[in-house]
Amino acid sequence: MRKKLKRLLLSERGDSSYISSFIYILVAVILIAFIINVFHIISIKQEMDHIADQIVKQIQLNGGTSRETDSLFSYLSGEMSEEEGLAYQVSYSGSSSRIQIGSPFYVTVTGRCYLGGFWRFNLVPINIRA
Repeated sequence: MRKKLKRLLLSERGDSSYISSFIYILVAVILIAFIINVFHIISIKQEMDHIADQIVKQIQLNGGTSRETDSLFSYLSGEMSEEEGLAYQVSYSGSSSRIQIGSPFYVTVTGRCYLGGFWRFNLVPINIRA
């Protein structure tokens, strides 16, 4: 029994074929592409959070939304080209178009990106909200 085990461990004969090696490498590459795509979606979410923070600061300084808010949003969202339908919405309580000091308001930035892999297959649509 020991001789058989020793002979088996010292044997240089390969039991793996080229096809199984190719399949292992292909699966590993697909997993790496998926992981990179997931990290890309996480970075898109962080960029959308940054856009929402900048719009909040702009609204706080102006006391409401204006053309400057729209131009700031278009400037900040111009750097993000992979997203579809990137838009922002401001909701606040009150009937006037101005936001008073101390009154709460909410800024929501929404967009859609896709989980695809190589060659941007756009397989799974993901709606992102910041």
